[in-house]
Amino acid sequence: MNQFKDAWNFYLNHWQYFALLAAPILAIEVVTAQLMIPLSDTLLETPEDLADFAASNGKYLFILGILGVIASVSFVGGLIAAFDSKSSNYSLDPMAALFIGFKKFLPLFGAYILCAIAIFFGLILLILPGIYVGARLALFPSFMMMENKGVFDSLKLSWEATDEHGSTLFGLTLLFLVVMLIPSSIFTSILDPGLTQIMILGVFEYVVVIPWSYMYFSLYKSQKNQ
Repeated sequence: MNQFKDAWNFYLNHWQYFALLAAPILAIEVVTAQLMIPLSDTLLETPEDLADFAASNGKYLFILGILGVIASVSFVGGLIAAFDSKSSNYSLDPMAALFIGFKKFLPLFGAYILCAIAIFFGLILLILPGIYVGARLALFPSFMMMENKGVFDSLKLSWEATDEHGSTLFGLTLLFLVVMLIPSSIFTSILDPGLTQIMILGVFEYVVVIPWSYMYFSLYKSQKNQ
């Protein structure tokens, strides 16, 4: 439980910095979600309606989708650079942190895909094994960004580094999931679909994701300092 509190304290001490770091990715996600709102509209009931929507918005959604993937993966690496900057007390501009993450886009993306596949097979067995696998592999961005490890090495090292902490990480990961999912469900139910709902859900997502990610980074750092 101390790790959970420490992660939130770290985030609250630096929330302005992380708001700037997340802003470009959040903007892309909000615009994409706004464009996709008509897909849930009852007016799009026929194949012709869907075809017209695709013809009008398909190219924009494709471009935003590509930008979203690049920005999201860069954000994963940028977070590690930002965490190291703040915990080591050296200055790093938020956009510079994102650029550092962007330079590692391909290996980060490859490791993320492999991690997602492993989690998927865990989810096929049951939900809880999927969460456990995800928690055990969640240190891979730290190994990749801090030690320049490759795709397979970073995943392997994450699994090995969390061997003695599997149950604790599982519990903390489950706790963060609950913190994210329950309020998100409440926001979705009480807010009308639209830009306000999209903005609130998007901001809340990153408010939780950043301390959640820091929890894994702090475990990585504590192992290295031993």
